[in-house]
Amino acid sequence: MQGRSLAVVHLRGASTMDFELTQEQTDIQKAAREFIQGEFDKEKILEWEQTHTFPREIWKKACKLGFIGIHFPEEYGGQGYGVFENILIVEEFCRKDSGLGVALSLADFSSEVVLRFGTPEQKKKYLIPVSKGEAISGGAYTEPDHGSDITKMATKALKQGGSFVINAVVAIWVMSLP
Repeated sequence: MQGRSLAVVHLRGASTMDFELTQEQTDIQKAAREFIQGEFDKEKILEWEQTHTFPREIWKKACKLGFIGIHFPEEYGGQGYGVFENILIVEEFCRKDSGLGVALSLADFSSEVVLRFGTPEQKKKYLIPVSKGEAISGGAYTEPDHGSDITKMATKALKQGGSFVINAVVAIWVMSLP
C-alpha cells in the first residue's frame, strides 16, 4: 500500500507471515483509486444523498470495470479473485466517500448466498447479471422482533413435495434495493 510499511510477523515456532500486498493486489487497489478520482464528484454525491438516489451510472461503470463481483468465479461473471481483493476495492471507494463506497459495495451483497449455496444454474442466472451491471442483488434479512440477527429469524422454508413453502414474518427492511 502506498505510503505504508507493512509488518512481517515472526511467531515463535511458526513460519514467517508476510503482509505485503502482491503486485496484482496493488494494481487492483490503484485501479480502484483511479476510478474514484474520476467518478466520485462531491456535488453529485451530496445530491444523491439528499434525494435518496442510487448512483446507477457510477455503479454500471464499476461493474463494467470489474469492481463489482470481482470475487465471483470467472464462469459466473467475476474475475476469480478472493474476498480480500474485494475488500481492497471497498476500502478505496470508502476512503473517498464512505456512503457511496458502501452503496456500491452492497450492490452484490445478497449474491453471497447464491455464490455459496446456489446451484450452477442459479449462479449463472443471478451472478452474471449482477457482475455485468444488469441487476442488483437485494436481501430481506430482517424481522420485526429480531432485527438483522439471522440466528433468531422465525422465517422457515418447508419442503413439500418438489417445492418449498415459505412461512415468513414480513421483513421491514430490505438491503441493497435502489
